[in-house]
Amino acid sequence: MTQNPARDSALAASVAAADWYRGPVGRLVAADLVAMLARRAETAFGYHALVLGEAGLEIERRFGWARQLRIDHRVLAGPPGAGAGGRPGALPVELDALPIESEAADLVIALHVLEDRRNPHEILREIDRTLRPEGRLLIVGLNPASLLHLRSRFWPGCHAPLALGHHHPTWRVVDWLRVLGYRIEAIEPVGGVIPWCRDTAYQRGERPRRWSAEWAWFLNGLYVIDATRRVARPSRPKPTFRLASLVGQPVRGEVAGLRRHSSILQQR
Repeated sequence: MTQNPARDSALAASVAAADWYRGPVGRLVAADLVAMLARRAETAFGYHALVLGEAGLEIERRFGWARQLRIDHRVLAGPPGAGAGGRPGALPVELDALPIESEAADLVIALHVLEDRRNPHEILREIDRTLRPEGRLLIVGLNPASLLHLRSRFWPGCHAPLALGHHHPTWRVVDWLRVLGYRIEAIEPVGGVIPWCRDTAYQRGERPRRWSAEWAWFLNGLYVIDATRRVARPSRPKPTFRLASLVGQPVRGEVAGLRRHSSILQQR
C-alpha cells in the first residue's frame, strides 16, 4: 500500500477502500464483487458507462471492465488528487459536481463514493442527473452492521482502510433512492460474515459465504444495490374550482395583458 489510511484522516473513504482492495483479502473480495457486478449488469445496455470511485481503477488494473461489461465506452473517475489522473481514461472529478452531461450515462457503478460524505445527497443528485431514464445504478458500500465494519473500527489490522468514512446502512440508501424515483431491482451481499485477514482462510470459507448470503445476508461485509431510474410521467392537469364564479361574483384575470370578465359582468 502506498499510504496508511488509518493515520491520514483527510484521505477520502473511497480512496481508502481502493487501498483495501489491494490487500490479500481485498483482492479476493474484489474478484467476487466484479463477478456480481457483471452479472447484475448483464441486462444493462447502452453506449456509455460511468465507474465512480478510486476502487474502480484498482479493479480495472487487475480484472478489466472491458471483459466484464457489455457497454464498450467507459469512463473511470475518482476524487482529485487520489491518483485517478495517472492512468489513461481516468478522470479526476469532484463527486458532487461531475463534469458529465445530463442523462449521458446508461450505467453508473458507484464504488464506496457515498462513504465520503455524512449526507451524500449531493453525490446522489449528481449521479441521478447524469443517468438516463431507465438507466441502471449499482452502488457498492460497506455494511455498518457487519463484523467487518466492527473489526475495522476496533481491531483494524488488514481492514484498517475501511475504518474511514461514513458508512450508510442499506435501508437508508434505499430510502434515498426511492425519494429520487428509483426502482430497487435487488440488494445482494458480498464478502461473507467472517472478517478474515488471511487469503487462505477466505478461500476455504467459500461454502459458509454461500450460506451466509442466503440466511445471514444482513451481516455480510459489503452490499450491492441494483436500482433503475424510472421515467417521470407528468400527471394530468386537474380543473380549477372557482367558487366566486359559481356565486355570481366578478372574476377578473389578465392573460397576455388582456383583461377578461365573467359572463355576469358581460351581461351588464
